[in-house]
Parts: sequence; structure tokens; C-alpha cells
Amino acid sequence: MRRPTSITAPPEHEVCSEAPDELTEELTPELSAMDRLLQEGDRSTPDSRRFLDLLKQLAYFRSLRDPLASLCDDMRLTPTQVHALGWLGMDGPTQVGVLAQRIGITKKTITGVVDRLEDMGMVERGRDAEDRRAVTAKLTSKGCELYKLIHLMTDSGVRRLMDLLEPQDRESLFGIIERMIVRMKGTLPAR
Repeated sequence: MRRPTSITAPPEHEVCSEAPDELTEELTPELSAMDRLLQEGDRSTPDSRRFLDLLKQLAYFRSLRDPLASLCDDMRLTPTQVHALGWLGMDGPTQVGVLAQRIGITKKTITGVVDRLEDMGMVERGRDAEDRRAVTAKLTSKGCELYKLIHLMTDSGVRRLMDLLEPQDRESLFGIIERMIVRMKGTLPAR
């Protein structure tokens, strides 16, 4: 099977830098958060633009962006299915709606993803012990075996990234991410 090159060339020009004026007129009331952002306009900072640019530059390196690309190709899985298997492997049985949030897709879309994984024998549905109305998904033994492979491939990709950094840079990176997580947890509403 032909594999794409490890780096995707960046576009020669800027594709879209701001929202067209017509878009703001077409927004519906249910998109109030989006409407508010469009009304505020571009409030980016030099730091936010620099960070996004650096992330974009990293994303051009396919081997860094997606260490699981070959698994998707070889196993005929979509990236969304691999993400679902990854989350279920890390978290165990999970409500399907929560799984959709973790992956960043709609509840309607996750139903199809779980259907296909169930048809492949990777996932089985069940009922939540605390809320019998809620449907959960969990890995089967076949799904667990594939999750182990996903974990190994992800770890291999992360090790390649870490090898690009000096030990003190790795520690700095870990410290920054850990502080961000603590601060983000502090901004979450209480459950």
C-alpha cells in the first residue's frame, strides 16, 4: 500500500484570514457564542498567533501529527474510529454521549461510529449502571488487543517527538502542560 510522504507542504498563500461580512448577517440565534465572537472581531494576540502558527507548522509533519495513520490504512479504520477505541481503552466503559464529546463529534455521528465498531467486533454496547437510560460502549477482547497496538504506536510517536528535545526542554514542556491543566481544572464549573 502506498504511504503518503511524511510532510505535507504548507499552502503557498493564506486561505482565509477573517470571516466574510455576509456570514455575520446569516447567523441564527442558536449560534449566539459564534455570533458574539464574530461581533468582537479578531482579538488575537501576538502570543496566540505565534502558538497557532507553531502548531500549524508541526501539523505539516504527518509522522508527528498522526502516528496512527498506517494503522488506519492497514486496519481499514477511520481516524474517528481509532480515537473512539483510544478513549475507550483509556477510560473503560463510557457513555456514548460522553465519548462523542471526547472525540469532538455529534451524538448522531457517534452512533454510526459505535455501530461500525460493534459490527467489527471491537466494541459492545451496554447500559450505564447508574443511569439505565444511558447507553455505554466498551471494548471487547478484540478491541482491547487493538487498543494495545494503538497505545504502542502512540507511544512510539511521542518518543520520536521527545527525542527532538533536550532533557531540560522536556521537563519545561511537562511543567508548562501540568500548570495549564491545573489552571484549566480551576476554571471548570463544579459538578
